Amino acid sequence: MGRQNTGNKKILVITHQLSRTGAPIVLLDMIRVYHRQGYQIEVITMLDGELREELHKLHIPMKVQERFMDQVDDFLSYAGGFDFVVANTLVTFEAIHLLKYMKVPVLWWLHEGRQYFEYFASVLPDFRNLPANIHVFSVGHYVQRVIEELYGVHTEILHFGIGDLPALHEKGSESGKVCFLTAGTYSRVKAQDVLVEAIRKLPREYLVRAEFYFCGNEQMVDESVFLPVEKLSKEYENVILLHQLSRQETLKWMEQCDCLIAPSRIDPMPTVAAEVMMKGNLCLCTDVCGVAHYIEDGRNGFTVPPEDADALAEKITYIIDNNTRLDAVREAGRAVYEKYFAMAVFEERIVELAEGYMG
Repeated sequence: MGRQNTGNKKILVITHQLSRTGAPIVLLDMIRVYHRQGYQIEVITMLDGELREELHKLHIPMKVQERFMDQVDDFLSYAGGFDFVVANTLVTFEAIHLLKYMKVPVLWWLHEGRQYFEYFASVLPDFRNLPANIHVFSVGHYVQRVIEELYGVHTEILHFGIGDLPALHEKGSESGKVCFLTAGTYSRVKAQDVLVEAIRKLPREYLVRAEFYFCGNEQMVDESVFLPVEKLSKEYENVILLHQLSRQETLKWMEQCDCLIAPSRIDPMPTVAAEVMMKGNLCLCTDVCGVAHYIEDGRNGFTVPPEDADALAEKITYIIDNNTRLDAVREAGRAVYEKYFAMAVFEERIVELAEGYMG
């Protein structure tokens, strides 16, 4: 995969933060690939975070810089010393405003939903008039469609990559019940409140055959979403809060569950959906999730409309009834992972991009 770089090429990576969340985590995977290829890498982050330690292990220089416009000359002089720049997320728009006056090639990787484009509308650069050195990539078809609808500009897709991890645990719940897992921040976007409503609609004969597990950070929540989940867990003994899990613990639960539910109101590209397909288990998501672009309902996963608790409850009952007969769906979901989200596919693509842009 790609030729090893001799170390004379330098890549600057700019990120909005180093938290252990979706966009920074997949960016770290990109950094690791470029590091293995022998490129010299330095990182600017607008906000520090836990992933700083991972950069430290790789001996990659990192500095925190919250703003760019108040240090224009210093930033342009610094950035001019690199052969290629990767800017991660919409929030790095200030750096893009400056980099568009330079010749260095820039890969701007966007992960956000429509609401962020609208929120930042007055400060974003005009995507229709970006110079030739700025190359915009969307993490999935949802983001691609938003940019096309708002600006009339077509962007290329750059999916993240997910490492193929061997199974460490037996599949299935020890109780013998059909196990559903929901993982994500308690927010209006992730829509756990819609799932709560769907669970309440299930007939008792289905409820007793299922278990529902919720995991997510309970320190930072939208109470209108979290409190209904917490209330349900107190009323229903088969609804369990797992609290915030480490990545390894989350992957363990993905192996043990029969189906991941992503009930999002909108979700450009939920990493957990691709991860559960990597693990060979079912994914049930709303059709506004980015991964839904690859899901044919009932063939390689399941989809429902957003904010439709009745449709969600109906699909859950179907999975409870047919769980032991859905291995073909699981295998077809695994094939989606292998084709679009496997780390080898990601590595080949980003090395090809870097080498192409640096010429």
